[in-house]
Amino acid sequence: MSRGRKLTETERLSIAKERAQGIAAADLAARHGVSLKSVYNAVNHARDRKRANGSRPKVIGLRVSARELERFDAALEGFGITNRTEALRALMAAADRILKPDEKMACQLEVMSARINRVGNNVNQVARRMNEAKLRGEPLPYSAQSQAHMRELAELVFEMADQIQDMFRARRGELELEVGRALAHLRPDATGEGAENGTG
Repeated sequence: MSRGRKLTETERLSIAKERAQGIAAADLAARHGVSLKSVYNAVNHARDRKRANGSRPKVIGLRVSARELERFDAALEGFGITNRTEALRALMAAADRILKPDEKMACQLEVMSARINRVGNNVNQVARRMNEAKLRGEPLPYSAQSQAHMRELAELVFEMADQIQDMFRARRGELELEVGRALAHLRPDATGEGAENGTG
């Protein structure tokens, strides 16, 4: 087993518990196939976690279906993360960014709404004139202008469909980046002092 491997959260907590029971650090390092530094980091991590939990007096409960849990675990697995609790805490800490309304998208949708209302009014007028003519038994007044209004509406619908698809694709990309940032310190390949010291 490689001595450079990264311990899982469960392994780190287990090492800290056994160390507290008096088992030698060298024995734990040999048993888990890691370096002495990793053992000491695990102990420090558990101590920091205990201290952090002391500052978190609130406990929340959440019931989910087997399918929901499976999908959440699969999503975490995509990041290489196995600790649900820490992942949920990280996502909650980033909620102000992840759940922040997209003001740019809202503005774009408002502009689109105004455009479709303007074109829609023209089309409604065409339909009303045609309906009135039909009720009077007159030829339907479908002029070149009426055709232009209908064409404008069709073009607008296709244009808006493309724009909305682009907006939602961009928004999804932004959310994926924010989620990635929130969970970055929990990934097994996380580097830096925080990961090395067991604070990640």
